[in-house]
Amino acid sequence: VDTLVDDEAGALAERLLALLALVGSLASVDLLVADQVGADAEALPALRALVGSFPSVGALVGREVGALVEALPTVRAFVGLLTGVQALVGDERGAVAEALPTIGTLVGLLPGVQTLMGDEMGAAAEALPALQALV
Repeated sequence: VDTLVDDEAGALAERLLALLALVGSLASVDLLVADQVGADAEALPALRALVGSFPSVGALVGREVGALVEALPTVRAFVGLLTGVQALVGDERGAVAEALPTIGTLVGLLPGVQTLMGDEMGAAAEALPALQALV
């Protein structure tokens, strides 16, 4: 779902909500976004996800520049409810993997939430609350 979007440039696979996903509810929402430039895979919330509900929400974002993969809340996650939420963010620059709350997780509820941030620059992996968590 894309609503109230001013300009979007460079998104090659914008509406690929589930690439190679087998089971689950996979949603991606971009709401009230002004400019998005250079995001090659903007809305890929579940890349090779097998089971679960994998929502990704980017709301009220001013400008996002240089995010290689903007909304990948689950990369190789197998079971669980895994969310990545960004709300009211001003400027974000240089984040290679901006919203990766779960990398290599097997089971569990692992949310990653960013709210009311001013400026974030140079963070390689800014939202990694669970890196290789098992339960």
